[in-house]
Amino acid sequence: MSGEAASAPLPERRRRRRWPWVAGITIVVLLAAFYGGGGFYFSNVLDERALDGASMRAATAELDPDVEVLTVATADVPGETTITLRAIDGDLGVALQGVQGLRWESGYGRIVPIGPGDGSEDSSRVERAFTLIDGTLPTSGTRAELDVRAYPMEPADSGLGLQALTVSGPLGDYPAWLGSSAGPTWAIVVHGNSLSPADGLRIVPILTQAGFPTLVATYRNDPETPEDPSGKLRYGLTEWEDLEAMVRYALEQGSDGVVLDGYSMGGGVVAAFLQRSRLSAEVRAVIFDAPMLDFSTTVDDNAARETLPVVGLPLPSSLTAVAKWMAGARFDVEWSSLDYLADTSRYDVPFLVFHGTADTTVPIGTSREFARLLPEAVTLVECEGAEHIGCWNLGPDRYATVVRAFLDEATR
Repeated sequence: MSGEAASAPLPERRRRRRWPWVAGITIVVLLAAFYGGGGFYFSNVLDERALDGASMRAATAELDPDVEVLTVATADVPGETTITLRAIDGDLGVALQGVQGLRWESGYGRIVPIGPGDGSEDSSRVERAFTLIDGTLPTSGTRAELDVRAYPMEPADSGLGLQALTVSGPLGDYPAWLGSSAGPTWAIVVHGNSLSPADGLRIVPILTQAGFPTLVATYRNDPETPEDPSGKLRYGLTEWEDLEAMVRYALEQGSDGVVLDGYSMGGGVVAAFLQRSRLSAEVRAVIFDAPMLDFSTTVDDNAARETLPVVGLPLPSSLTAVAKWMAGARFDVEWSSLDYLADTSRYDVPFLVFHGTADTTVPIGTSREFARLLPEAVTLVECEGAEHIGCWNLGPDRYATVVRAFLDEATR
């Protein structure tokens, strides 16, 4: 009996010794599930929101209403129509930031602040001066979408009198639009990852009035253009070849050089062109608007505002790193090659860079770093409170004045 009693505690001691191993294995399994499953999930999110051409085209084409039209008041005097808008959910946010586009199922218009007191109004309801650009006037109850681009998706509907043409490129034929002017140097406008040439229509009148025939370009994965063989956006690594075709076209039409203007991802396309193209010597000056010059840093910045499903906690940076690694392996993302700040030796032209301080799409820090690396070449204009590609909207006249002064100096 005494021998049995003495041996009784041994199984309990063995269990205690096994618990650390069991706990360790459990933690490893949980971490593998968290990082493996979470990394796979967020790599899919990255693909859908930033890489997949079909997803990006669908997102741009789909109307996403955020306001409701309450009233439209027309006047006998042209240009004196007013519109009252109500936020569908939350406040109007971007509508309070100067000039904006308004898009609805049957048309497109532009809203403009009426007076200096607009900034203090109720952010859930605003009255604005309104101009119809395309289609029919909205009526009370129409649901519409605010649009920072301020021009319709189709350049032919912009009212800018652009000439449609076709440019032969590495994958086939690419649509483009030309704003006419009599100057010897062409400008080429390169849009961002919305895959819409409307990104850059705002600058076309500025450029043409300054004497630059202006080509509004497209590139692979855009609607009605050839698709990249991978179906993915490459943030300049392949698209620069399409821009090269646009530059070559301008030179063949008699241009004595080109000015390049890149919005968001278009900035990365321009940077890749400057680094890789034999025609980069033909560039006289570059204008950037919220350029995506480091895709990895941009993804990190956006991921920092993401939350984990169900629990709602912030996305850990370690999980972001895993998701990026998986995206690199699954979708052939060359992260190091998409850092256009790593080698600035080919950037030997003057740059004008606009960037909003409230940009939540492309961090302003990358433009600040660009200016720090090339202080003699880069003029950085920070727009207080502006969101992504929103500098023009806060002050169209000031934007135009800065662009014209820069071009006068850079191309004279």
